[in-house]
Amino acid sequence: MTQALSPAPAAYRRRLFHARDAPPDNCAEVWWIQGDRYFCDARFTTDASVRPEFHMGFAGELQPTGVAADEFEWVHAITAGASFGSADIGQLFEVPGWGLLEVGRGFDYVELWQRCSDEAEPLWEARGVDENGTEALVVCVGDRFGLALGPDAAGSRPASVHIGSRHIGLRLDGWRDAPSRDAAARDAAVPRGQTWHAEHSSWAFHDPLHFSIDPTPDGGFALSWRAGDLSGAPMHFHPILQGARS
Repeated sequence: MTQALSPAPAAYRRRLFHARDAPPDNCAEVWWIQGDRYFCDARFTTDASVRPEFHMGFAGELQPTGVAADEFEWVHAITAGASFGSADIGQLFEVPGWGLLEVGRGFDYVELWQRCSDEAEPLWEARGVDENGTEALVVCVGDRFGLALGPDAAGSRPASVHIGSRHIGLRLDGWRDAPSRDAAARDAAVPRGQTWHAEHSSWAFHDPLHFSIDPTPDGGFALSWRAGDLSGAPMHFHPILQGARS
């Protein structure tokens, strides 16, 4: 293994976790989407029927700590579910041809992350805020994506995290392969931008959850979602201006 000066942009799935002093981690499904700058992480336990239940998720910016060349802090800007409980700091080591080994500061934990795809392009990531002050962060790497939404100002929607993959050939109005439908009506219902299937989500819907994410010229993005007959009004996020990362 060699030191990872920065983790390669990719989708990662956790395959092993061991903590020296902390209680056992009961999360059976843990996914991490890493871009050049931003990340998104979602963690799930399983219930008695072995169905995944959302436990916690977070998203933010990966920053070097400056303590060691291979030590990083995952700075949580948006958090959902259970509290993480501590600073998210660790060293990364490359496992050639497979993924990453993460070691907590002081060797208090180890995690083994399998890189799920070598396709790091196209890569697109953004962090934004809407007119009501709600933050959002999106990371798209190849055919995988991570999305985090902060709580809305009215308090009716808590923070959420969603991870999944690009969905080809899906229209968010629910019409698929239906040439008998009126073409103009179908086209009017199709959102601009890419459509993504949230395979791992803090939202519990019976029907599959899909997002349309469309970059805007100002560096922000527009977003809409649908799950069966349920859908949300389009949301528009303006970029959060930040200094260049060293």
